[in-house]
Amino acid sequence: MERRKAVAENRAQRNVGRLLRFLIVLAIIAAVVWLGLSPWLSVNQVRTAGIKVSGANAILAEYGVVAGTPTIMIRARAVEEALLNDPWISDARVYVDWPDEVIVGVVERVPVAWVQTAEGWTRRSGDGASLPGGVVPDDSLPKVILPSTEGAGTSSSPFLLGSVEFYHALPVHLWPSSAITLVAGELWATVDGHDVRLGRPVEMAAKAATLVVMLAESIPDGAVIVLIAPTHPAISRALEPNSRQLDDSGGQP
Repeated sequence: MERRKAVAENRAQRNVGRLLRFLIVLAIIAAVVWLGLSPWLSVNQVRTAGIKVSGANAILAEYGVVAGTPTIMIRARAVEEALLNDPWISDARVYVDWPDEVIVGVVERVPVAWVQTAEGWTRRSGDGASLPGGVVPDDSLPKVILPSTEGAGTSSSPFLLGSVEFYHALPVHLWPSSAITLVAGELWATVDGHDVRLGRPVEMAAKAATLVVMLAESIPDGAVIVLIAPTHPAISRALEPNSRQLDDSGGQP
C-alpha cells in the first residue's frame, strides 16, 4: 500500500515538473513573440531613394513597409520582386536595418524614344522596355520606326536597342524631329535636317558622339552623313528619292 502511494506521488511530481517546464517554455515563446511585435522592434523609419514616377510608394504600403510594422514581418526579397514588376523600375534593393529601419532604393527607367513596331507606338527606355503613357507619339521624344519588329522579342531587338542607345547618347537638343528607320537591313536616321546612315546597330553611342562633332561643321545641304564606322565618318552625295526602301523582312544584323 505504501509502495503504491509512493509511486503515485513520484508520478504526480514528474507530471508537475513537466507542466512547469512546459509553462516556462510557453512563457519564453510568448515573451519573444511579444518583443518581436512590440514598438521596440517595429519599423520607425522607411528611407527611400530614386522614387519619382513609379508606383513604388504604393507597393511599399501594400507590403507593409511603413512605420509601425513589426520589423520581423518585412520580407525584403518579396518586396524587391514586387517593385521589379513595375514597368518603370529597372532595379530595386530593400534592406532591413535592425531593429527599426528599412532602406529602399530603386532605379527608374527614363523614356528615350517613341518606337513604332507591329503592335503600334510605345515609349521606350534605354533598355528597350515599354513604358506606360499613351500610344500616340508627340514631339517630346525622337522616333524609331521598326514596323517589321513584333512579338515577345521586341524589347531585345538589336535594331530597337541600338536605336535607343543612339538617342540616349545624343544631346537632347537634337531630339526634336529626329527619326530612325530600318532601311534594307541598315539603320538610317534624320537628325537636324540631315540624313545619317548608321548601318548595323553596333557602336551606337560612338556614332552619336561622332555625329555631334560633324554637325558642328558645315554640312552641305542634301548630303548624307555616313557613320557605318564611327572612327571613319564620311559625307556622301544625296541619294535618289526612291533609292531607299524600308526593309520589312525584320532581318537580323
